[in-house]
Amino acid sequence: MKNILFCIMCVVMAGILLACNEKNDNDTGPTPDIRVPAEWEPHAATWIQWANEYEPPVLLSFANFIKVVQQYEPVHIIVIDETDRDETQQFLYSNGVTEDNITWHIMPIDNSWMRDNGPIYITNGTKTWIQNWKFDGWGGGFGPAPYTKDNLIPVKVAEYLEIEVVDKTSYVLEKGNVEVNGEGILAINWDCQDHRNPGLTKEQHEAILKEALGVTKFIWSYGHYPEDGTIGHIDGTARFINKNTIVVADFDSEIEDNFAQTCENEGLNVIRYQGSPNWLVGNGFVVAMGEAENNDNLKAQLQTFFPDRDIYMIDATAIANEGGGIHCVTNDQPVIP
Repeated sequence: MKNILFCIMCVVMAGILLACNEKNDNDTGPTPDIRVPAEWEPHAATWIQWANEYEPPVLLSFANFIKVVQQYEPVHIIVIDETDRDETQQFLYSNGVTEDNITWHIMPIDNSWMRDNGPIYITNGTKTWIQNWKFDGWGGGFGPAPYTKDNLIPVKVAEYLEIEVVDKTSYVLEKGNVEVNGEGILAINWDCQDHRNPGLTKEQHEAILKEALGVTKFIWSYGHYPEDGTIGHIDGTARFINKNTIVVADFDSEIEDNFAQTCENEGLNVIRYQGSPNWLVGNGFVVAMGEAENNDNLKAQLQTFFPDRDIYMIDATAIANEGGGIHCVTNDQPVIP
């Protein structure tokens, strides 16, 4: 009998060892049943912080994409005071934006990049809540910039929505560097995270993000352009368009080429896109960065990515000149169970 039991134990242990050997290095194993919803899932709204600190060309870009989004879902606009609200309302009205689907909020803010300082939403399927990660003004990547007011925005949004907010401010994380497929895969840039949270190993970063975001697989991008003040936000490189497919910018650069190869090695379908992937996906629409010389081709390709959505190409050159894109200045709120 002892010999039989011993043999059974050997078979079980061999199976466990085989499973461990076959496990992908980027597969972190079981994780709590939580996740970050993918951007293409139903939205409750899109939020922005009004760009009152910028010149008229940037404001016009804001007006043009708000005019699109409000046709499909509610838009929440944060302004610093009543005077700012009144002036912004007048500016938007003069540029074709009505009050339809617009909700105004007066909150102290520093800047207009709500993708980065705004909420990250987490759900377990029956409940959704907000995480408030530390925002430090991109670690000084754009030079000295105020950020303490922006750092409190997730708390204020949670108060308005009357949902729980979980404090994560011991770690710096910007949503522009969080690209998810909605089912546990996280694409993220190493340079950015290492810059914001120096001294941590990759394993330590992954442990923090796995526990908080419900990540089961990490796909790291390495490298960034010297002029990129975000130090490599992933939303300027790659975007998931479904759970198995990721679009990677085709900028004739080793950064994107290497990341595309990494994604293929991880079993993802990879499509190259000869424009900025800094688009916003919403309820029935996509608002993307327009390019005068290649607009029609980019729009046609985007339509193949999102066949059931209306595609809008917006001239957001003024936003790009400030260091970001349409995705960077929006923060999508998923439908909350």
